[in-house]
Parts: sequence; C-alpha cells; structure tokens
Amino acid sequence: GDDKNVRNGKPAPDIFLEAARRLNVHPSECIVFEDSLQGAIAGKAAGCVTIAVPDKRMEKEAFIDHSDHIIPSMWHFEGKKWGVDVDM
Repeated sequence: GDDKNVRNGKPAPDIFLEAARRLNVHPSECIVFEDSLQGAIAGKAAGCVTIAVPDKRMEKEAFIDHSDHIIPSMWHFEGKKWGVDVDM
C-alpha cells in the first residue's frame, strides 16, 4: 500500500491497528466489516469486533473461526446489538 504506517497487508492486522490509532481508540472499540477471509483474519488479529459479510460465492463456514458474527449483507447489520445506534 501507499501508507508508510501500514507495513504489511492482510492477513496482518496492521491496517486495522493503524485505523484505530488514527481514531484514537482501542481496537476493541472498532467494528470491522469484511468480505474476505484474509480481512476477517486481520480484523480479529487486531482485536477488533469483526463482522463477516462474505460474497455469496464463498462458504460462510470458512469465516466462523475468524469473525464475531456473519451476516449475508450489510442490510442485515443490527447496530444496537453491537452498541452502535445504527441499523441498516
């Protein structure tokens, strides 16, 4: 990537750790939405709440060990469940 503060790409957690740093929050206060397995692995490794939104062509079971929740689309996100005052 182009950001010198993100040395390693996914599945390394660098991008999510840097995002949390820039937001001045602990990674556990961040929600990561990911459609790729490598991204979900990175989100969990960073310590973020990770919600998988897998492509319909992917087996959602692959995400079970690498996400906190799996939803079929962003329209299924229930923010209140995660302490966010937003529902889709």
